Amino acid sequence: MSMANPSEIGARPLRSDYDLEAATTNNREFQWQGPIEECSTDHIIQWMENRLTEIDAGSLQKKRILRVAIEILQNLHHHAKSPKADVSFEIVSDHASHWWIRSENPVSRQQENYIKETLKALSDSDPNQLRAIQRNKIAYEARSEHGGAGVGLNEMIRKSLGQVYVEFTNVNSSQRHVIFLTKLELT
Repeated sequence: MSMANPSEIGARPLRSDYDLEAATTNNREFQWQGPIEECSTDHIIQWMENRLTEIDAGSLQKKRILRVAIEILQNLHHHAKSPKADVSFEIVSDHASHWWIRSENPVSRQQENYIKETLKALSDSDPNQLRAIQRNKIAYEARSEHGGAGVGLNEMIRKSLGQVYVEFTNVNSSQRHVIFLTKLELT
């Protein structure tokens, strides 16, 4: 992944592809706006499991999609800054081959810097290195003040086969948001 500018990480075409698919009304499978709590996470994951079963997603793909969703929802639950009403989680699909998971939440400058540094380090790694990095962090319980020492970000990259795009935006003069787009294959 190369950085197009300091506020985005990942392949820019992923953003363009997502925007095209999200513009089609019937491509939006699911949308949540507001705080993510344990009960909302349970509801979202249950809906996803049911929907993935209904559309006959492959078992490996279903597992990957749910693992990525859990990581994103945990991030939104534990790390989203106020206002929590600005938190969003949505799923967009082409109804045949893939799902997009998009999340957005307020972040502090410190969180933004941490995410950028972690993603830059992870994006320079191949799949085997990513697996080794994750196992090492889990084994030695290396934790940061942000949580799981980048294990969730690593999981998103690994399970999406590198199809992750991250963007930071100014909402107003005092509020920054992070947007995660993750493309996950259904078959």
